[in-house]
Amino acid sequence: MQSFSSTHAASAVAALLSIGLLAACGSSSLPSAQLSSVPVPAAAEIVPAKAFDVTVASPAADTLTGAATTAIAATVFVPKHAKAASYPLIVHSHGWGGKRVTESGANTNNQNADTSTLYSRVVDNEVKKFWDDGYAVISFDERGIGQSGGQVRVMDPDFETRDAMALIDWADKNLDLLRDAHGDPKIGTIGGSYGGGFQTLLAAKDPRVDAITPSVSWYNLNQALQPDHVLAKGWLAGLCLVAKTDQRKLDPTIQTTCEEAATNPATRFQEDLAASGTTTTRYFDEHSPSAFEKRHNDPASGYRMHPVDALVIQGMRDTLFTVNHAASNYRFLKSLGGDVRLLTHQHGHILPAPFSQNLKLGSIRCGNTDTIDAMHRWMDEKLKGQAGRTAGIPGVCISLDDNNGVNLPEVPVGGAMVVSIAQTTISGAQNNMMGGMAPAFFPLAAPINQAGMVLAGIPLGHITITSSVPGQHAVAFVAIGIQRGGTAPQVVDYQVRPLRDDYDHSRVELNGIGERLQAGDVVGVLVYGAWDEFGAEGQAGNWVSNRFSISGTVELPIQSVPIQTVTP
Repeated sequence: MQSFSSTHAASAVAALLSIGLLAACGSSSLPSAQLSSVPVPAAAEIVPAKAFDVTVASPAADTLTGAATTAIAATVFVPKHAKAASYPLIVHSHGWGGKRVTESGANTNNQNADTSTLYSRVVDNEVKKFWDDGYAVISFDERGIGQSGGQVRVMDPDFETRDAMALIDWADKNLDLLRDAHGDPKIGTIGGSYGGGFQTLLAAKDPRVDAITPSVSWYNLNQALQPDHVLAKGWLAGLCLVAKTDQRKLDPTIQTTCEEAATNPATRFQEDLAASGTTTTRYFDEHSPSAFEKRHNDPASGYRMHPVDALVIQGMRDTLFTVNHAASNYRFLKSLGGDVRLLTHQHGHILPAPFSQNLKLGSIRCGNTDTIDAMHRWMDEKLKGQAGRTAGIPGVCISLDDNNGVNLPEVPVGGAMVVSIAQTTISGAQNNMMGGMAPAFFPLAAPINQAGMVLAGIPLGHITITSSVPGQHAVAFVAIGIQRGGTAPQVVDYQVRPLRDDYDHSRVELNGIGERLQAGDVVGVLVYGAWDEFGAEGQAGNWVSNRFSISGTVELPIQSVPIQTVTP
């Protein structure tokens, strides 16, 4: 089994850390001298703000030591308040490369406009702001990470979710929480990436959670890490390498699969893995909101989902958890009856060198809607009962670039403008993004002929793929491209969807995108025979033999709608 060379490992870790991709979700701390400032009656006795560490025993077993319970480490922030007054609770957790927010020694900049790090780190910085605004906050280390016990099971509802419920149990007994008319505590959740993943599953299992803000997170982990069972080896390598470098205590089955899928050049598909790969695939299905959607109508399944008010936030440039994940979470949660809205921005997860993704992180706004400000307004209305605070938050906002977005009633899927793909043979050796080898480009019949048009939503494909190599599966790497000013067509938002020949793609959602179009733009479909995100160690070499014929049509979500531009 091949592994990363020390050179590859060092460069990849350095790159991951330097752009804040994964470890930028890392621990934050707050100065004890800086207290919350919540207006209280002058005559009231004031209880000063305080922060302290706790260890809570989760009833979920510690699979590392064999103990019946698992020690979960957390920091509790109690706001300044009048004696006998109550306050709502925010539960926060970190991204994959991080740890909880603690009291001392860390960044307190709260620079909402700072997009030099992963969006989840920006969210981490908001713990201090919520504390200042009169919320109690509990920030905790997920199991197997930081000071918490156990092994990482990647958001297992019976382990990580039960841990978070134990923290709420502790808060319910030990803090003076604001309560609704039924006596239930008012609770919201924040966090990004891995810290977004805990929120939806927690809301599903614990009806005490009133409002969630899952950010840059997933709907189905398998669809993120192995779409159509094609291994996203670039992401698997990065995620597994960070876990190993940070000495995270991974469940042994996940660890075995992680190493084999990430670094063995002989593995391209899920079935190329050992038996542990099948087990991990089952884990990841069960550890996703998609499992709750599939089974929530069966009370006996244990996957019953409770309605919850959700502000779903996602990055258009995110190549790990595409906007499709947010759209699916939005659709499912909205169907349950809660107040559910979706905001996107120009941020998210991107791969560093040695991969060729040179995409840069951008604004965290969607047009004139600041996603972090919206998060605070969401909690003010849902937890504190401040009516009207969410009035300016659109139902759906799709970001087009750093300054522009469009507000829509729903996420568009498909559209009236259709690209025809004439039957064509594609080769991984000739049509790949490595070495400047051109993809096949299938444009609309005519260029965009007017200003003010946008490409915003999820393209819908009706595609047939046939392998040209007997006995070998083939994969078409499909993207939407724009040719502007006579230049070579560029992939929109760097979103590329692998489509495997033995899957039904008669109606397939390609990766969601957003772009402000210009008159004269030639919009079309790009098809590659290889893409480095799915190659070993950032190389597309193991797709050289990939060869297939492709044909069909793709509906594009192009329309003319008012554009929301950032107000200076």
